Amino acid sequence: MNHLVIKKGSRISRRLADKIFSIWKKEFDNPEEKKEKFADDIFFILRNSKKEIVSVGRLKPVKLKFMKNDYHVLGIADVVSVVRKKGYGKRLMKEIKKYLKQKKKTGIGFCFRKNSGFYRKCGFGIARNQVARFVYKNKKKKTYGDIDINKADVDVIYFNGKDFFADKFLKNKKQDVKIYIPHW
Repeated sequence: MNHLVIKKGSRISRRLADKIFSIWKKEFDNPEEKKEKFADDIFFILRNSKKEIVSVGRLKPVKLKFMKNDYHVLGIADVVSVVRKKGYGKRLMKEIKKYLKQKKKTGIGFCFRKNSGFYRKCGFGIARNQVARFVYKNKKKKTYGDIDINKADVDVIYFNGKDFFADKFLKNKKQDVKIYIPHW
């Protein structure tokens, strides 16, 4: 039997954070390993009957500016299934979608194009060739620079909340989205 835990980052123990960081280190090139950075994030942790983490992901509160309006969305981030082809990732993403729906929040994330089909099967929308429209605003230099992902093979994944940000973003294709952190 699998068990899902949804926990705010500030409530995660150092030991659990270290296990999650270890999983991320195997999956990502340069994972962040400062527990404090994730204090406001919502973690989704799926464990098996032996209490081992089989899938993990998180939602990060993110402020966006689009067409002169501020939007407070939840950034979908760092989704990893330790064990693949067993449905753990799909279960985790369905729980993330359920959470977004309950909170009426928009979820926005980025994924490699080869993974887009997975997110689509989990009920998320896919915006192809749109990642370049998310532009990082460096507050110190007052300049804009691209977020640090390879745009050629990255798609935007989304779930619309009550603000309908994704619909507005998709409708107004010539408008960029300003983001205030380099990535989430």
